[in-house]
Amino acid sequence: MEPSQRVDIGVDAIFASHIGIFGNTGSGKSYTLAKLYASLFEQFASEPSFRKNARFVLIDFNGEYVDRKATKKDKRSTAVITDSGNKDEYRLSTRSKKGHKIPISSAAAKDPTLWTVLLDASEKTQAPFLSRVLSSTYWESKLQDPTDLKSIIGDLVLRATKSGDQSMDRHVVLNLLREIQSCLGSDSPEEFEELIRDFQSNLNYNSKYTKYYWGTWSSSPTTIESPNWEQLTKGAIEALPLDFSGLKDIDLIRFKIVLQYYSDIISGFSNREHLSPLIKRLDTRVPDIKKVITVDDTKELTDKPLAVVSLRDVNLDMRKVVPMLLCKQLYDIKKNSDPDNKKYLNLIVDEAHNILSAQSSRESEAWRDYRLETFEEIIKEGRKFGVFLTIASQRPHDISETIISQLHNYFLHRLINNLDIHAVERAVSYLDKVSFEQLSILPTGTCISAGVSSQVPVVVKVNPLSEEREPNSRTMRVAGTWRE
Repeated sequence: MEPSQRVDIGVDAIFASHIGIFGNTGSGKSYTLAKLYASLFEQFASEPSFRKNARFVLIDFNGEYVDRKATKKDKRSTAVITDSGNKDEYRLSTRSKKGHKIPISSAAAKDPTLWTVLLDASEKTQAPFLSRVLSSTYWESKLQDPTDLKSIIGDLVLRATKSGDQSMDRHVVLNLLREIQSCLGSDSPEEFEELIRDFQSNLNYNSKYTKYYWGTWSSSPTTIESPNWEQLTKGAIEALPLDFSGLKDIDLIRFKIVLQYYSDIISGFSNREHLSPLIKRLDTRVPDIKKVITVDDTKELTDKPLAVVSLRDVNLDMRKVVPMLLCKQLYDIKKNSDPDNKKYLNLIVDEAHNILSAQSSRESEAWRDYRLETFEEIIKEGRKFGVFLTIASQRPHDISETIISQLHNYFLHRLINNLDIHAVERAVSYLDKVSFEQLSILPTGTCISAGVSSQVPVVVKVNPLSEEREPNSRTMRVAGTWRE
């Protein structure tokens, strides 16, 4: 309201707090976020202690904060927030195998809870199965001896063909072999493909006599009673030149789940109908996980102050998994490795309603609870461990009330929807009625700053950034574009 009055906020008051930036699309919230952190990096980026001890991780759903190179059409190149010397960028993609991958620890990759929510495992049957598989080291011990492991796989095939269970059709055997081949990937030999084709052509089932046979049914068919049946099945698999040494990390976890699943259903320990949906989801989601994640206990996300993780080219499933997995791991590492709070961690989530929504019809209740509990713990307990959360969203009504109520500082841009205004009103108890009435008419680039960083709420216009520091969120100029 006073254009000549400069408004300063203290570094401790704002950055040693949880921050919420809210406003409808086009109201300037991304610009405010960029301005806050660009100003901070201007002052501190050259300080050795800042570079060593401060880490900011920005989850970018729309690719607004990654640098852009100049093109023939757009001569403007950007270094959003700060120069490349102060930040690393991860441009993740599930469309292509050429995207970057974020490093996670092996402990995080083996977390049964993660796989339970990732695969939408049912609480009573599939989740206990996953927990049992991931906590066991049985299959790792068998990987040490390829001959022993091939014998076990061959024995599974032999027992499946000799089983009297009519549900144990030939597809069980073929699917087992195909799953193992898929787990091996490029390490799968051509001989394996030939064996699968041979099984597909010659392994048949006679429903009248309820038994398997090889080749064609004749007056004296080759069946499970034939002396060479074991050689045709188990022996053929034991003769394969299979190398399991390349199975690591995500592939190894998938391999364990697959072998335990077929071992259980062939042995009659588990119900096929209960567990088969889990295996189908495993087949579709593991390839996406491998495109965006690499398991590495030695590599940190970044050794620079800022890391930007762009999810622009990531599908919906991974958009929910990656931020939760990354933030939980960073929080746990910080909590356990820095008891004296000498280091600082700020997790910045743009378009936070994508992952902090309290209501979602596209996911299981267990998944939603795990996701919200992860971030609610960070916002409730993180301050004690030097971990702070910055969220920006156009739909505060969608975000968990627990999270909104625990924020210390708010930057409120234009909000039109009454539900969004009421969500903020319930959380920001010290904002006066006049300020709330202004929320729906605030111009672009103007916001109400409220919270512990200012004694009273104040309407401010955010100072302009240099063009190269701006986020890639400009509204296009349609008239100018159409007249070019």
